[in-house]
Amino acid sequence: MLLVSLAMGASMISSAPSRLHRSAWAGRCRRLVASEYEYDSLQEALAEVRRLRAVEEDSIGEQLKLWLRANKDPSLKVSGVWSNEPSFTRLFTHETWRQYTGRDALTRWVQTGLTWRFSTILRAISPICTLAALWAYCVASLPAALLPRTSPVPMSLMVTAIGLLLVFRTNNSYLRLAEARRLWGSAIVLVREVSQTVVTALVFDRHVQQPDVARAGASRVARYLAAWAWELNSKLIGPVLASDREVLMTLLPAEEAAWIAGQRSRPLQCLGALRRELHAQWRAGNLPMHLHMKLEDDVRQLDTIVGA
Repeated sequence: MLLVSLAMGASMISSAPSRLHRSAWAGRCRRLVASEYEYDSLQEALAEVRRLRAVEEDSIGEQLKLWLRANKDPSLKVSGVWSNEPSFTRLFTHETWRQYTGRDALTRWVQTGLTWRFSTILRAISPICTLAALWAYCVASLPAALLPRTSPVPMSLMVTAIGLLLVFRTNNSYLRLAEARRLWGSAIVLVREVSQTVVTALVFDRHVQQPDVARAGASRVARYLAAWAWELNSKLIGPVLASDREVLMTLLPAEEAAWIAGQRSRPLQCLGALRRELHAQWRAGNLPMHLHMKLEDDVRQLDTIVGA
């Protein structure tokens, strides 16, 4: 692409009738070279980020590596390691959805009964449940054995209230899970919307006042968005790489990456840098007012996702 652009530029320069036209075409060729270099640099940085944490097609194997890198026990976090059954902790694909819905309910129940001992939920709550059962046994049995006239019936009246409290807690847990899925889906949509709007306004708009500045700004916006996603992931589940600064050092200049890495909330700092870049493009006249306001609203929603 770069060689084709240079060849076209050279042919245009040679066919230009005047020195003024030749100067204009030469400036256009230089802008094409600078744009191609900026795009190549961005693609190389994103490719390097992907190499830092190679994503496998196997969701189970990928999640095992992530939790191990975060120094956490994956047996409490990743389900389906032994049973190979889809669950909330695995990304559903068309194949796993067919596996889940392509069997009758009785077969799924039988499979669950055979693999219940490998459940991550059971492994996580079994110590607490064991202690609660022992305590309940002591409360129900020891008073009646030591004091013959003591009856456990009054204590059994509390079962209904405790059951209702457990139901409320379970509902709250599912609501928090649903809220997390909704927020992460909103983050994906907003990042895609910001990137498409910026590229349309700063790269493909032929009437932009400063093409070089606009294209460089679009590249920086893409870098900040990629860094924001990685830093939000690290904020939620902990660092997933040997060095928690590798992604920032790959995407951003060394001085800026070191400054953001030293801050308490890195995702918010990435959004702050994104806001400053959008404001600079608006001040330079490259970004129209209505698009700037729209992008500011999108960034504000990303900010609420970090706060939520």
